[in-house]
This record gives sequence, C-alpha cells and structure tokens, in this order.
Amino acid sequence: MTLLALLLTLFLSGFLAVFWPQGAMAPDLFLVLALWYARQRPYYLGLPGAFLLGLCQDLVGYGLLGLHAVGLLAAAYALYAAGRRLALEESLTAPAAFFWAFSAKWLGYFLVAYWLRLAIPPLAPLDLLLEGLFTLPLFLLALRLRAKAP
Repeated sequence: MTLLALLLTLFLSGFLAVFWPQGAMAPDLFLVLALWYARQRPYYLGLPGAFLLGLCQDLVGYGLLGLHAVGLLAAAYALYAAGRRLALEESLTAPAAFFWAFSAKWLGYFLVAYWLRLAIPPLAPLDLLLEGLFTLPLFLLALRLRAKAP
C-alpha cells in the first residue's frame, strides 16, 4: 500500500508540475505522504520514513540533497508531538496538527539554509499560506482514507 501511495505521489507531482500555473505554490504531496505514513507507524519507523521520502523528493527534484529530508523529518516529528496532545481524528484538531507540522517543515528548510549559509529567499507569507491551504484538504483526505482502510 505504501509503495502504491509513493508511485501515486510521484505521478501526481509530475502532473502538477506540468499543469499547475507557473509561479504559484503547488500542494506539497510529499508532505501529505510523509504525514500519512508517519500517522500509521510508530515514531521509530515514521521518522526515518519521512527522512527517506524527503531524500527521494530531493533526488527527483534535483534539489539540494537533504533539504526536503530535514523538512519532512521535522514535519513528522511535529505531527507526533501534536498527536500526543491532540486527537488527530477530530475535525477541529486535525487542521491544527497539520499546520503545526507544516510550520515545522518550513522551519526545517530555514534551519538547513542557515546551517549551509545559503542566501535565504525572501519570505512570502502569501505563498506559504497558499501552499498550506492547498495541501490541507489533501492531508484531511489522506486521514479519512487511512481511517477507512483495513
């Protein structure tokens, strides 16, 4: 099931890269997959899984190796932390846990950029907000599909 979800994520990421408007922030499907995987596994499997998904995203996107890996690792860790205090199956707490994980992902990106002394791009809050709003329904759909799966 996880391999099928990874292949679907790769296909949809390629599809969105072609048909999404240029310059607009697309939904982060790898974040949805990492959180979906982490939600159904214990932390000692979910955290390395999120890190490996991030490395896969770096390799597919020809990006800086480790950037997305640290971001998805931080997001999965934040989801586990939120899951200890919130019931993620509830309709009001699932978006709060998602935005906690989404913020941790971007904090991980900026941590790597600072660590490597990269030029940090100008922060565009509207782009971050749009990416979060486009990704949230997919995360909620993944939670719902996970709840219905045997």
